Amino acid sequence: MTYILFMLLGGVGSRFVSAFGLQSLIPLGVFFIIIRLVFHQYFDNLNKLEQKVEEIKSLNHSFLTALAASIDARDPYTSGHSQRVAHWGREIANAIGLPKDQADKVYFGGILHDIGKIGIEDGILNKEGNLSDDEFERIKQHTVIGYDIVKQAGVFEELLPAVRSHHERIDGKGYPDGLRGEEIPLVARILAIADAFDAMVSNRPYRQGMPVELALLQIEQGAGTQFDSHLAKEFVRLVRQIPEDELNRILGQGGFKRQLKQLQEAVH
Repeated sequence: MTYILFMLLGGVGSRFVSAFGLQSLIPLGVFFIIIRLVFHQYFDNLNKLEQKVEEIKSLNHSFLTALAASIDARDPYTSGHSQRVAHWGREIANAIGLPKDQADKVYFGGILHDIGKIGIEDGILNKEGNLSDDEFERIKQHTVIGYDIVKQAGVFEELLPAVRSHHERIDGKGYPDGLRGEEIPLVARILAIADAFDAMVSNRPYRQGMPVELALLQIEQGAGTQFDSHLAKEFVRLVRQIPEDELNRILGQGGFKRQLKQLQEAVH
């Protein structure tokens, strides 16, 4: 548009010169200088605005990361869980071709997805062993608690579906709302896989983390019932393509050889 504008002004200028001679270049020159100053000021302000937006994004990222760390710190066995869920969520989003802003939304949703655990008692959250039915019902409330916290805060409202619906299932047997299929927001369907995978491969007080390959088999078996079939397929594909060293770094635990040994022991 800038080039087209100057082409039009150039055409007008040539007509002025033809009609009034070279002296018409003086007002035209002044006009061009004014236009240049206006455009310079406009683009300068635009650059400053973009810098402010990036600063706000960085601040939001730091705030959400610190908040997730404070949630995870309540249970040493889930340390880094929110970060890993966010990482896997964004990887799935990229794998299915979502634009950057949507992939970032999935990432931040992963960071914030367990915020409702702030409202769950430590005795239940850190219990060693199986939960009772009442305790499990209480744990399930973290999705609604988190939703209410974010909604009342009036910020990050675009992340509400990630917080509330990441435990919904494709077959409608999830919680808290019993949504099924595409009734479940895409961000929640993505994070359901990321959350389940990290939960399976992470150590807990009452069990060792599952080998990666066995966890991927569980994801495949849950496709179409617990998980979105297409998203599950993409996730399994992308994890199996990751080099061992890189996967170990993400998981923060032993490599494929140890996990393969565990898988063989489990089979036998």
